[in-house]
Amino acid sequence: MGLLSKDIRSLDDLLVQGLGELLYTERRIAKTLAIMAGKTSDMALSRALEACASAGTANVAQIEQVCRRRDCRPQVAESPAIDGIFISAEELSGEIDDCRVLDTAVAGAVQSAAAYTSGRYATLMSLLDAVGRTDCARLLQVGLVHHQRTAESMRQLAEKRLNPRALGKGEHGAMVVAIAS
Repeated sequence: MGLLSKDIRSLDDLLVQGLGELLYTERRIAKTLAIMAGKTSDMALSRALEACASAGTANVAQIEQVCRRRDCRPQVAESPAIDGIFISAEELSGEIDDCRVLDTAVAGAVQSAAAYTSGRYATLMSLLDAVGRTDCARLLQVGLVHHQRTAESMRQLAEKRLNPRALGKGEHGAMVVAIAS
């Protein structure tokens, strides 16, 4: 038994293991983002998280289609990497009192998860190409692009809106002064 959930004896075994891990990752992301959307104070961030969570359902369908085309049944395999990203975010969120700083932390966690998942998609696409299944690799392209765009949109949202808010500035860098009544 290796580091993964079962013995890997071939490239095909590695591919099936990776597909199972990607299924777990997509489901974990969708579930976690739906929860995070309810904890954010910024409506633009909340809407972006909800959109990403629903896109995860389409990504799962694409992975399942790859499995059907390859006539394989991957065992959904836990991903310690994606779990670690979200566990860290959950622990951090428990330490943050300012909702604006929490929004920035959530965007950072989503950006990290999307970057990690993009790498998993790229790896599996490469394996599919290696075994001559470019048709299946193209199916996974949708998920890869989705996660790349998610990482970039979270970066832009944080840079243009969330980070300035967390610093007590407006969207364009002007200081916001709260007047106590």
